[in-house]
Amino acid sequence: LQEGLGHTDQWVREASILALGAIADGCKEELGPHMAQLHPFLLSQLTAPESLPQLRCISAWTLGRFASWAVDQMHAEGGDTSLVGRVAEALVGRLLDRHKKVQVAVCSALGVFVESAADLMAPYLDPIYRTLMQALQMYRTRSIMVLFDTLGTMADYIGPAIGEGNLPGIYVPPLLKHWNEIAMENPFDRSLLPLMECLGSSTVVIGMNYQPWALETFEMAMSTIEACTLVFAHEEDALDADDEMADPMICAVDLIDGLVEGLGPNIAALVSGSSRFSQTFPNVLQNLAEHIIPGVRMSVFALIGDLARQAPALIEAGLPNLLSEAVKSIDPTHPAACNNAVWAIGEVCVRCGENSGPLTPHAPELVQRLIAMLMGNMLDDDGDPVTVPGLAENAATTMGRLASVNANFVAPELGRFLTGWCEGMSKISNPIERRDAFQGFVAALRANPQSLQQAGGGDISGVMTSILFAIVSWHIPQDDMSGNLLNGAYGFQPFPSEFGELLASLRQLVLDLKTSAGNSWSQIESTMPVNVKRLMKEVYLI
Repeated sequence: LQEGLGHTDQWVREASILALGAIADGCKEELGPHMAQLHPFLLSQLTAPESLPQLRCISAWTLGRFASWAVDQMHAEGGDTSLVGRVAEALVGRLLDRHKKVQVAVCSALGVFVESAADLMAPYLDPIYRTLMQALQMYRTRSIMVLFDTLGTMADYIGPAIGEGNLPGIYVPPLLKHWNEIAMENPFDRSLLPLMECLGSSTVVIGMNYQPWALETFEMAMSTIEACTLVFAHEEDALDADDEMADPMICAVDLIDGLVEGLGPNIAALVSGSSRFSQTFPNVLQNLAEHIIPGVRMSVFALIGDLARQAPALIEAGLPNLLSEAVKSIDPTHPAACNNAVWAIGEVCVRCGENSGPLTPHAPELVQRLIAMLMGNMLDDDGDPVTVPGLAENAATTMGRLASVNANFVAPELGRFLTGWCEGMSKISNPIERRDAFQGFVAALRANPQSLQQAGGGDISGVMTSILFAIVSWHIPQDDMSGNLLNGAYGFQPFPSEFGELLASLRQLVLDLKTSAGNSWSQIESTMPVNVKRLMKEVYLI
């Protein structure tokens, strides 16, 4: 390999660099001692004026394969702290290459390098963005789509630094100009999809600094949705419509959602300030929620959930219909739309507080659908059981939020799904969602304490064990699921201090369970692992 890398024939060097990149992961440790010589060599092969296009391509790709090594040098004692900057400079210097395959390879390698370097790229963003915008003027088709992907990667991995100072002014206006020019010719041009995606990622992290372009972005996204809606309206058979036809609409909805996340409550003023779409926006949401394409419903329920959190006034008027469509979309045959519909309903519950009015007409059917999710009773069109990752914990959260609005929505049938709810709650990772689930659970159980007997079919100790296991899940570290946690060295984490009110509620619940269990409590306690007994004594005071 060393002989091939030093060969005078560029084709031999190209093949040898390919081999080097291919073994980058599998031989990382073994190559370590040689990287101080290999890495500068790769940079030289990329930047040398005499290098063949194929040699430039493979050098860029291989530099991407060794991105983590370059980043490690920034943190290593005695490492080369200028390495990230030199790699960035070399890649950016080749972005304007006239050869299309080199453009694609270098732009892709820049994206891969950003994934490893993340915010270490911040000092170099000005020249990177300026060069990418020059590339935007010369790239075509495949190259330009990779460029948009790289811009999205920069937003996702570098974070808020991309929105600081004058940086957004370098790249946002040219992107919007490009979008407008292409959309005027063909609003369904596939290159617009990664463009909208990269703008969506950018709006989230740029935040309020995106305001100068927010209205234009919103109206262009709404225009895309409008154009797609017209196309679907003229389809002779709506059932023949496919996801590809709806892709521009989906990306446009996701972009609006990015604006909601980035601008927060200010999105309400933005929408009302749109002379073209302020009046029709609620109707557009309704039409999207009813759309035949599941991917459209998936995106719009994410948007509705975020609007419930940030600007509920924008969905208030249409809430009855939106909730009705969300409940209908709790269908496991379309997992992503189902998950987002459940989440959106939960966010609406949070916004309702103790005002149960908007939810009352929908609660009975909603509870039945959530029960099926919690108990694993969801069936597909053929009658076969359906398991969707994340659905049980999502349902557990929304059931809790619904019960917090009005415990009587949930309490009457609690015995049917109490154990499934406990299992779902134990899997929730987001602390706010977990808190909401448990608060609603306690409220429902208080409203129907007889559900303990109903749930176990006479085995009350089994039901109580399910509840206790769910409570113990609060104390299991996210990075430690080892079997030794229960009986080995004590490693339970404290209950989150910010949820003191819930802890008091759970302490009282555990005490009440012990009291109601009577003589059965000693049997329950005897089956507890040693560390759970200690946890119950020290934290729950029993």
